[in-house]
Amino acid sequence: MADLHEAGWVHGDLQPQHGIHTEQGVRLLDFAWSRPLGTTPWTTFDGTMIHLTAPELAARIINGPQPVDTTQTADVYALAGTLWTCVTGTWPLDYETAGLGKGTPLDVLRNAIAHRAVPLSTTLPWPSLQARLRHVLLAAPDDRPTAAELTRLVKAADA
Repeated sequence: MADLHEAGWVHGDLQPQHGIHTEQGVRLLDFAWSRPLGTTPWTTFDGTMIHLTAPELAARIINGPQPVDTTQTADVYALAGTLWTCVTGTWPLDYETAGLGKGTPLDVLRNAIAHRAVPLSTTLPWPSLQARLRHVLLAAPDDRPTAAELTRLVKAADA
């Protein structure tokens, strides 16, 4: 992700299934929503995987205007959420605590995410790593690390 961002691109729909482990490290797959910064090839954007949608992106999808531009900071949010999911086997947001069970309509979930009404999960099998991810998931977009900085934070967990 850091290399993609450094090259001036946004992925736009990062999720756990979009990475494959190779001898050279994790490689990204599925670039359907990827785009160079400064371009918007679609007329309507209604979202990424809901569980990994950054709150500010959810708000823009709800409130417009369209087309909604995905951002590198939203990618970093999705990356932190993806790593959380890989570590815990669960989504980072605790929908049940927020009263949003299975079958909750997508627009209701998106609205709750946009208003930060869904707390983070308290499942912490790797507390030192998840503390770093928690910071990213709770941060305002301008306060999130870059993908490269998140890489360093992850590498420092339990170092």
